[in-house]
Amino acid sequence: MKKYPLLALPDGQLLGQCRFEACRGTGPGGQKRNKTSTAARVTHEATGISVWDDTTRSQHQNLRLALRRLRWELAVFLPPEAGELPPGIPLSPVPGESSPQYPLWLGKVFDALRRGEYNIASAAADLGCTPSRLLRLMGREPFAWQKLAEERQRRQLPPLHR
Repeated sequence: MKKYPLLALPDGQLLGQCRFEACRGTGPGGQKRNKTSTAARVTHEATGISVWDDTTRSQHQNLRLALRRLRWELAVFLPPEAGELPPGIPLSPVPGESSPQYPLWLGKVFDALRRGEYNIASAAADLGCTPSRLLRLMGREPFAWQKLAEERQRRQLPPLHR
């Protein structure tokens, strides 16, 4: 399965490759939260990657947010096929989180990090920038920074500081 065409699919087509479950949210919220299934869980069947969202009281909005987060998770964890190149997305400026370009940007950066075994200098050289610039860009993106920290910790690499 090609990574970048998957990340660029419209929501309806991506959802067609997934299992969707409506469930009750967690936490405070009173009777409304306890009686309605507004939370959305989406599992990508081919990869097994699953995300969940219960941010709002709208199931449709939570589904849209869960699909966005699924794209981000796929961008970070799904390796590209052999010979697959990322689209020509510039490293800077970083697209906004709601932009359709954001998962493609994440994929490009995390592919470089994966190739360099999460060494910042190696990934920066691969992306054609300095390590400090790469860290600045990643530091502005909470999701990307969190996933980078988790992957470095999993490999027992020293933690990074913003």
